[in-house]
Amino acid sequence: MHRQELEFEQTRTTILIGRGLLGRAHDLLAADAGLAPETGVYLAIDSGPDGIVADRHGRLLEAALGERVGLARGTFDAVESAKSMKTVERIWDGLLDAGVDRHGLLVAMGGGIVCDVAGFAASGWMRGIDLVLVPTTLLCMVDAAIGGKTGVNRPLADGGLGKNLVGAFWPARLVICDCDVLATLGQREFRSGLAECLKHALIDGEEALGAFERDLPSVLERDPDALPDFVARSAGVKASIVRRDPRESGERALLNLGHTYAHALESKVDLGLLHGEAVALGLVAACRAARAAGLLPDHELEDRVKRLLDRCGLPSSLPAGVRVELGALRDVMRLDKKSRGGRIRLVLPRGVGRIEVVDEVSEDVVDAGWAAILTAD
Repeated sequence: MHRQELEFEQTRTTILIGRGLLGRAHDLLAADAGLAPETGVYLAIDSGPDGIVADRHGRLLEAALGERVGLARGTFDAVESAKSMKTVERIWDGLLDAGVDRHGLLVAMGGGIVCDVAGFAASGWMRGIDLVLVPTTLLCMVDAAIGGKTGVNRPLADGGLGKNLVGAFWPARLVICDCDVLATLGQREFRSGLAECLKHALIDGEEALGAFERDLPSVLERDPDALPDFVARSAGVKASIVRRDPRESGERALLNLGHTYAHALESKVDLGLLHGEAVALGLVAACRAARAAGLLPDHELEDRVKRLLDRCGLPSSLPAGVRVELGALRDVMRLDKKSRGGRIRLVLPRGVGRIEVVDEVSEDVVDAGWAAILTAD
């Protein structure tokens, strides 16, 4: 089992990555999340496709926790529209009905949507209660569950969604990444998580990117022996950056490589993109924008990223015939949390392991990125 620790101002996050961890949940929560016989516990569980997360993994988690007073659960459909204050209030109602006090635990099981929403609910319940995350998707294991960011979306005037416009920093006390649950993850969702893994490798450097390329065949086969090391390496990249910059006042912004473009695409809900698919497109756009900004000398990195995305089964451009209005996309980019005073900031590569935040990029640079994914060369 891999173990990583993150220190924050008022708490410590323990990240556990391995196999067979759900069956040991009681002991893990007692050791690293303060679970005691009198602790009230509320489980917020993603139902998952055909109910598989709730019915299979959720039941295993409940069985491991055993018969206890004050254990209650609610299930949620983890769709983007559910990442809302309405869902937060539903969790608060569940905590109230279960009698969970300020010494209780909110345990969220599922993908990034459930973990983000439950984390925000935990931050507000009785001015903050302890949070445990049990991610069941690859994307959540390597990214969403690490670092303390929580949030919900807000509707935009054009009918789209503003990603994570309301939220808080509320780190989990414990993150349990049981790689065995990835066996039940849908193919599209599994491949979507690889976009964040690729992003982490691009940020970390050539050694990490080489390891990503080398291990990809085994990971795509979901080799149970390969997955824990792969997940731990990718999660470790994010954890190391968060450790140095927990509040995103500097270096942590590098983790948003490709995300300004990705969030704009996700705001157009009719495109039907998963987060990782949007990130994949955003990575290509960031490489092209970097060329337009004079940060990259040629198309070598963009081509390498496209080849890796193709191997992952992820898109590097939108399907032919898809039309989006550039002005509307730029407007969403100005709402991004990295923007300042309505001026678009981008996280762009100078090369593998050389990523930087670029302030006040020109419209031509922004549009060069869009051209890379909206039209074919």
